[in-house]
Amino acid sequence: MLFSIVIPNLNGEKYLETCLPSVLKSLKKLPPAIRSELILIDNASRDDSINLVQKLFPSAKIIKNKRNRGFAPAVNQGIKKAKGDWVIILNNDLTLKSSWFSHLYRAIKDHPQNTKIATIFGQVLNQDGTKIESQGLKFFMKGKAKNIANGQNYLAPSNLKPKFIWGASASAVAYHRQTVIKVGLFDPDFFAYEEDVDLALRLRLFKYKTLYLPSAISYHIGGGTSSKMGNLRARMDAKNWFFIIIKNYSSNDILKNLIPILVERGRNLSGLCKQTIKIYGPKSIYYLPFSLISIYGQLVLKTPLMIKKRHAIQKQIEKLPSHPG
Repeated sequence: MLFSIVIPNLNGEKYLETCLPSVLKSLKKLPPAIRSELILIDNASRDDSINLVQKLFPSAKIIKNKRNRGFAPAVNQGIKKAKGDWVIILNNDLTLKSSWFSHLYRAIKDHPQNTKIATIFGQVLNQDGTKIESQGLKFFMKGKAKNIANGQNYLAPSNLKPKFIWGASASAVAYHRQTVIKVGLFDPDFFAYEEDVDLALRLRLFKYKTLYLPSAISYHIGGGTSSKMGNLRARMDAKNWFFIIIKNYSSNDILKNLIPILVERGRNLSGLCKQTIKIYGPKSIYYLPFSLISIYGQLVLKTPLMIKKRHAIQKQIEKLPSHPG
């Protein structure tokens, strides 16, 4: 089996109605001998998501969680159950262009695994295809990652040659399954958001590459699930960037970039305050203290665990043929 498609879901019935048919249509353009599977991880949905998946994709494997375990743990469940050489992570509010899997298959054939490509990322556009959402991730040592070309008008380019980039977001991405398992999967302590940055950074530390495939186009609504969850994204951003830095930065990296790191963490805090006030209005007088206690309480409690993970990562790096530097 070549492809395992993993879709985490929380009350995403209305998005799956368009997501799954686009996946099926794209898979049908692959050679008949190429086998694939769909794995849906449902985080305790209260809508009719599961029945819809069973109707549209009868062969789908469905993992039913009794509570919302978050994006990172749910995706890990799917990766562990997957049988394919490559695991495709898809947001439920995303649709694929019919040629998406054909371009991915061709890229895998053209780039054997000894090239150390662990990630392949296509081009993600907004819902109507007029603007670019992401052409991959660009990373900054102050503790920030940006989607390349985000918000730019989309003009179909004549040159669609693949190229290597820093990393990829997990909205529509292909990972070499055994490699991702080898480096530790998504970190379940992230719950949601920035777990893809953390994984991309670890893959780079272990000298794996990300290939950008501009011809593999998908369309993303964006925020289909998180828009219903208050200030979750701002809270997770504020917490998870601390985790990324503690886990993955060398002591020298932290010292060299300490001032920019602290400034950027201040911006995360400011963004949390602004988003909380915007979402909750007068009620933010209650929600903001709760958010701050939740974030910094988790930091205090989980920093020792992150330091332990950091030591494990450093030991693995030391075993590499040559140090990543």
